[in-house]
Amino acid sequence: MARKKILKKLSYYSISTLIILVLAEIILSLCNIFPNDYYAHTPNMRQSFDENPSKIGGITGFYEIAFDALGSRSVSDYTKASHKIVALGGSTTICSALTQEKTWTALLDKKLGTNYWVGNFGRSGNSSNHHVVQFQHILDKPELQDTKIVLLLVVVNDCRGYLFAKEKYLNMSNLEIKRGAFKHIPNAELPFFRRLTLYKLAKQARLRILYYTQPKRPLDYLQTFENKTTPIAELPDLTEGLNHYEQNLIQIINEAQQRNITLIFMTQPTIWQKNLSDELKTLLAARAHYNKTPLYTGEALEEIMTAFNKRLVAVCNTYNIPLIDLELLKNQPIFYDDMHFHEAGAEVVAEKVYSFLKQHNHVATDEYKN
Repeated sequence: MARKKILKKLSYYSISTLIILVLAEIILSLCNIFPNDYYAHTPNMRQSFDENPSKIGGITGFYEIAFDALGSRSVSDYTKASHKIVALGGSTTICSALTQEKTWTALLDKKLGTNYWVGNFGRSGNSSNHHVVQFQHILDKPELQDTKIVLLLVVVNDCRGYLFAKEKYLNMSNLEIKRGAFKHIPNAELPFFRRLTLYKLAKQARLRILYYTQPKRPLDYLQTFENKTTPIAELPDLTEGLNHYEQNLIQIINEAQQRNITLIFMTQPTIWQKNLSDELKTLLAARAHYNKTPLYTGEALEEIMTAFNKRLVAVCNTYNIPLIDLELLKNQPIFYDDMHFHEAGAEVVAEKVYSFLKQHNHVATDEYKN
């Protein structure tokens, strides 16, 4: 008898909980908390801190990260600009460690003047796999269909993707690529349970809890890791990775040509090289994902970067695509780690891009800084 009462209560509470969850989901879905379209970042989102939360040496003071209605990290209003430039790339494009006004895209925006808008759609970890679908869905937004220039900073995440997770890099599913390329994608693209607002809220809460509770990785973690293992000096065969990379580049070029957009590729500089100075060795932080992936020597990483950059140059030459070779900057003091630009580095990159656009008549010279 007692058992039946317990089962009855459990059934009652289970059904009641289910009804409450269903009602909550219906109400929350009507509130449109999450965008139902392709956005690289959450639109109209802004965060600011009195001190830069990155705790990176040389980067201090007020910090702000904000995204406009298109999900772009920009510093001007795209609705008021007569010329639009879109920047795609990974973490070295989004520059999340730098405050809003100090990213290279923001500095470029200021150099070009009020008639220009530079929209930064970079996402950390994105490779050419992601740039293909970003090009398709970001540039097809009605507000961006008059975009004339796309800047694409590439290479390093393709190299790292092939070295550290070859099968994943070569065989990512379409959904997996989209989930990496965008913060938000249409519900129609998602499995049923991932469409639920309650699921999205729970996932968001989990990520925030992890961010604030996980211990920060010590700055000397790589040195500790290196003391426990021997870095690999010999690279695997790069043929598959280079061919996959080339096919992605060609697809991006085709997407640009279909939209009558001037595509400008940019190579990614790093400090990876043979016989690094002790000073540069202290900056190393991205040669491996902590102790979960193989650790390669600086010389090996320089070799793979050179191979992928050469393939990019070859593709650009074949298809007559402009290329800004930032690799020439690798020995300048522009990084706070292996590849990410500090504030002075972002200024160097912005000036390099600005000068290239002027010299090659990609921007209207009579409109500078109007």
